[in-house]
Amino acid sequence: VIIVILFPAECGNSVTGTQGTLLSPNFPVNYNNNHECIYSIQTQPGKGIQLKARTFELSEGDVLKVYDGNNNSARLLGVFSHSEMMGVTLNSTSSSLWLDFITDAENTSKGFELQFSSFELIKCEDPGTPQFGYKVHDGGHFAGSSVSFSCDPGYSLRGSEELLCLSGERRTWDRPLPTCVAECGGTVKGEVSGQVLSPGYPAPYEHNLNCIWTIEADAGCTISTATSCNDPGIPQNGSRSGDSWEAGDSTVFQCDPGYALQGSTEISCVKIDNRFFWQPSPPTCIAPCGGDLTGPSGVILSPNYPEPYPPGKECDWKVTVSPDYVIALVFNIFNLEPGYDFLHIYDGRDSLSPLIGSFYGSQLPGRIESSSNSLFLAFRSDASVSSAGFVIDYTENPRESCFDPGSIKNGTRVGSDLKLGSSITYYCHGGYEVEGTSTLSCVLGPDGKPAWNNPRPMCTAPCGGQYVGSDGVVLSPNYPQNYTSGQICLYFVTVPKDYVVFGQFAFFHTALNDVVEVHDGHSQHSRLLSSLSGSHTGESLPLATSNQVLIKFSAKGQAPARGFHFVYQAVPRTSATQCSSVPEPRYGKRLGSDFSVGAIVRFDCNSGYALQGSPEIECLPVPGALAQWNVSAPTCVVPCGGNLTERRGTILSPGFPEPYLNSLNCVWKIMVPEGAGIQIQVISFVTEQNWDSLEVFDGADNTVTMLGSFSGTTVPALLNSTSNQLYLHFYSDISVSAAGFHLEYKTVGLSSCPEPAVPSNGVKTGERYLVNDVVSFQCEPGYALQGHAHISCMPGTVRRWNYPPPLCIAQCGGTVEEMEGVILSPGFPGNYPSNMDCSWKIALPVGFGAHIQFLNFSTEPNHDFIEIRNGPYETSRMMGRFSGSELPGSLLSTSHETTVYFHSDHSQNRPGFKLEYQAYELQECPDPEPFANGIVRGAGYNVGQSVTFECLPGYQLIGHPVLTCQHGTNRNWDHPLPRCEVPCGGNITSSNGTVYSPGFPSPYSSSQDCVWLITVPIGHGIRLNLSLLQTEPSGDFITVWDGAQQTAPQLGVFSRSLAKKTLHSSSNQVLLKFHRDAAMGGIFAIAFS
Repeated sequence: VIIVILFPAECGNSVTGTQGTLLSPNFPVNYNNNHECIYSIQTQPGKGIQLKARTFELSEGDVLKVYDGNNNSARLLGVFSHSEMMGVTLNSTSSSLWLDFITDAENTSKGFELQFSSFELIKCEDPGTPQFGYKVHDGGHFAGSSVSFSCDPGYSLRGSEELLCLSGERRTWDRPLPTCVAECGGTVKGEVSGQVLSPGYPAPYEHNLNCIWTIEADAGCTISTATSCNDPGIPQNGSRSGDSWEAGDSTVFQCDPGYALQGSTEISCVKIDNRFFWQPSPPTCIAPCGGDLTGPSGVILSPNYPEPYPPGKECDWKVTVSPDYVIALVFNIFNLEPGYDFLHIYDGRDSLSPLIGSFYGSQLPGRIESSSNSLFLAFRSDASVSSAGFVIDYTENPRESCFDPGSIKNGTRVGSDLKLGSSITYYCHGGYEVEGTSTLSCVLGPDGKPAWNNPRPMCTAPCGGQYVGSDGVVLSPNYPQNYTSGQICLYFVTVPKDYVVFGQFAFFHTALNDVVEVHDGHSQHSRLLSSLSGSHTGESLPLATSNQVLIKFSAKGQAPARGFHFVYQAVPRTSATQCSSVPEPRYGKRLGSDFSVGAIVRFDCNSGYALQGSPEIECLPVPGALAQWNVSAPTCVVPCGGNLTERRGTILSPGFPEPYLNSLNCVWKIMVPEGAGIQIQVISFVTEQNWDSLEVFDGADNTVTMLGSFSGTTVPALLNSTSNQLYLHFYSDISVSAAGFHLEYKTVGLSSCPEPAVPSNGVKTGERYLVNDVVSFQCEPGYALQGHAHISCMPGTVRRWNYPPPLCIAQCGGTVEEMEGVILSPGFPGNYPSNMDCSWKIALPVGFGAHIQFLNFSTEPNHDFIEIRNGPYETSRMMGRFSGSELPGSLLSTSHETTVYFHSDHSQNRPGFKLEYQAYELQECPDPEPFANGIVRGAGYNVGQSVTFECLPGYQLIGHPVLTCQHGTNRNWDHPLPRCEVPCGGNITSSNGTVYSPGFPSPYSSSQDCVWLITVPIGHGIRLNLSLLQTEPSGDFITVWDGAQQTAPQLGVFSRSLAKKTLHSSSNQVLLKFHRDAAMGGIFAIAFS
C-alpha cells in the first residue's frame, strides 16, 4: 500500500528570487470562499518582475489585484477575474510586486498558477545637481528610488528637496530639479557659522529691495562678522600650508598617501563688498574607489578608509611602474567580509592576466611580487555587511630576471625559471605548427638588462601539410577561430605500413559551399571516402583501405565559419574475425582492447562529461564480409545541467573547453548526505560580462539565499554551502559567448563554531553556530561595546568566528542623548582606575531637563569626587559635588544640557558610582501674546528659544525687540515685555502709512506739541486723507504746511469733528503740527500716500 500525502498550496506567500511560481489556495483543487490572500514577490535591486499566468480561472465576484510595489498603496497594475489574465504579461517598475486575492461567499473555481521571472530595469536619467548645491542622498535612479538635495551656505532651496523616479513605460522624475538662490532676507538660528549673500548672488541684486536677515546664536554664544576669511580647516587625511587668512592670502592643501584631493589644491581668501570667503571652497581628502597609479611607490586604500568601505562597490586599481622594474605589495591592514567581499589581484594590466589570488576575511595576506611592471587589483563588495577594509603599500623593485613571457595559445610551455641563463621551450598542441623559435633563452640585452633572445612563438593551424605517425590531429586554417574564404588546403596523412587510417571529426562546421573531401589514398583521384559540408560534429569516416588518406578543404563561399577538428589514428587491417580498432573518445577512456568477434568494448567519460551513445559496443561477424561493430562508438559531451549526488565531482560549461553556445539555460542540483556541506572550487571562469551569468543558490532551488551571481572573470576562489544542497543556474544570451567555466565540488563537514562567550554586562542573540550563521551582542545600559557587535561563523577546514566575542565596558566620559539612561564610573562594578578625569554630557531636546538619581556611590573621601553642573560648560552652575560613601540625593537640572564630571587621584580606588537619569519637561516662559498694536514672531517659549516683536505701521517699539527664555526653575524672559506706542512726532520716509494721535486708539492726554515731517522720493507728491479727526473745538488743532518748514505755504488748519478731507502737496515733503491745550482729550488718524 502506498500512501501519498499532498500538501495544498497555502493562502498567500512571500517569495524571493529571480524566477518562481505562485499558486492559489488548494491549487489545482478549487479555492475556498471568503478568503483574502496576500502574495509578495521580491527580486534583486535593479531588476523588475515579469508576471504571466499558466492557469487562471476565477468565479464571478472573485478578483486578483496586482500592485507595482511592496504594499497595496503602490500603483495598481490591474484587477483580474474569470480568465482575464490569460495571455497578459505584467512588468513591474521596481524589484517588488504585491498581489491581493479576494474571494466572496459564492462559488469557487480552480484558481491560478502564476509564473514570475526577473529582468533588468531601466533607470531615470541623472537629474544633475543644482548650481550652488549638492546631493545629500542618491538612491540609484531606479523606479521608486529618490535623490535629495541641499544648498551651499547662504543659499535657500527653491522647489522640492527630494525627487522620486516614477514608474511607467518611460522613466522620469516626479518634479523638476530644484534651484539654490540667495534670498532677500531670512532667519538663521543655531548655526555655528555661515554666510549672508546679497539677493541673487553672484548675479547683481535688483532695485528697490529692503532685506532683513536675523542671525540668532544659541544661548551663551555671541555673533561676530568677519574681518578675514574663516579658518578653512585641515582636511581629514590631509595637511595644509599657509596660516594667514587675510584678503589675498592663499592656502595650499595636500592629501596623505593613498588619498585623492576632491577640489582645488590651492584656495585664496577673497574680499568683495566687505565679504570674505575662500575661492574655491576648501577641498577634502577621500580614499578613492580605484585609479591608475604610476609612481615608484604608493598606498592603496579601500574606499572611504579609515571608515568601513561602502556596500555594492566595484573598484579597480591599475599599478604601473618603470618598464624594467617589478611591483611588490605589502599588506598592512586587511579585513573584508568573509565569503562575500573580495580583493582579486592579477599579474598584469587587466583582469585577463593570470590571477595571483582572491583574498577575503581578516587574515593578512603575505608579500606579493609581480612578474612584470603592471598589477591589476579588483575590489568587489556585496550589498550588505561592510568591514574595515585594507591598507596596501606598493614599491617598485629592480628586475633581476626576464619578464614572464606568458603562455602560448594552442600550446604548452616547459620551464618556469626566468633568471639569466635559463631557457623556456614551447610546444604546440596536435594539429598546430610553431611559428618562430620554439626555445627562448634569458640573456643580457644590448641595454644591459635581462631580455629574451627571441620573441615568443605562436601556434597556428596551417592550410595543408604532411602528417606522419600512428595518430594525430588535422585542423582547418586558423582553428578554433574562423577560417578565411578563398583557399584550398591539402592535408596528406600517412600511418605505418600494415595499418589503415581511422578518423573522426571531433568538430565540424563549414559555411555553405565550403567542402571537406577525404580520399582513400594520397591522390585526388583516389576513392572518395566522404564529402562533407555544413554541421557534422562527431561523424566518423569509413575505414580506409590503405595507410594513406588525403583531406582536401575547399573554402570558396563568401561567409567564413569555424571549420573542423579531425582526429585520426592507425588501426590494424580488419578481417572476418577482427573488427576495426576503436579510438578512445575525446574527454573519456576506452575499457578493453580486444577487437575480435564477440568482444565487448566499454566506454567511460572524464568527470564533468556524459556519454552520448551506447556505453558499450560488440564486434559481430558478418557472413561473407568483414566483421563490424554493432553500433558506432559513443562520444563524451558536457551536459547542460543535471542532478549530482556523488561526494565529489566536476561541473563544466556546455562544450568545455570549447566556448559555450548561445541561448543556454542550464540547472545543476548537487545533493550530498545529510549533515554534510558542499565546497566549490573555481578552476577557471570566463563568461560574457553582464550578459552570461552563473547563479549559485545555497539550497535546493532558486528561492533560497543566493551565494552570488557571477559574470565576466570575477568569481571567488571558493564557495561554501550551509546545508547538503546547492542549486546552480547558468544562462547565456543570444550573442557573444566565451570560454566558459570549470568547477570542482567536494563534500565537507558542517561542524559548528564553538559557542561564543557572553560578555559580562551584556547579552547574546543567536543560538545557531553553523557556517555563515551570525551571532549578535549588545550591552546593558551604561556599558559600551568594545569589539564587533556581529560575528559570523567562517567556512574552512577549521570552524572559527571571524572576530572574537566583544566586551562590555564602562567608559570614561561621552555624550548621551537618549531620553533616559545610565552613567557608570569607569570599570564599574569593579574599582575605577587612578588618575582619571571623565566628563559626560547629557544632551536632551530643548525644553527638557534631567532628573538624576544615584543607585550606587563609593569614592575615596575628599580626593575622588563627582561634580554635576546645570549646563554644558565648566563654568555652568554646579548642582552638587559628592565624595565618600554617602548616597547623594536626587537632582533636577533646569537646562537641556547637563555635565557630569568625575575625578580620581593617584591613590585609593573604590567601586565608584551608578546613576540613572530621566528627561522631564521644563515649564515654558509666559505667553507674550496678545501683543497690542504689534505682532510676535517665534517658534516656541522653551528654554533657550527666542521671540521677536514688531509694531504695526504708525507705532514705535518701546523696549527690547528680541527676548530669550532663560534657564532656571522659574521660567521668565531675559527682559520685560516691550510695547508699541504712537510717537509724538518724528521723521517719516515711507511711501505710505498713517499718522496717529499720541496714545491712539485711546484719547490723547497731556498738553503737548507734536511735529511730523513726511518725506517721499523726489518727483512725487503727498496725498493726505484726514480720515478721523475728533479734537476739542477750542485750543486743539492740526496745521499742515506744503514743505519741510513752517514758513512754507499752509495747506490748512483743522480741528473739531471733521468729515473726511483730502489734501495734496505740491512737493515731496509736508509738515504736520498738532497743538493741544484743552482739558479734554481726543483722537485723530491721517493716512498719507
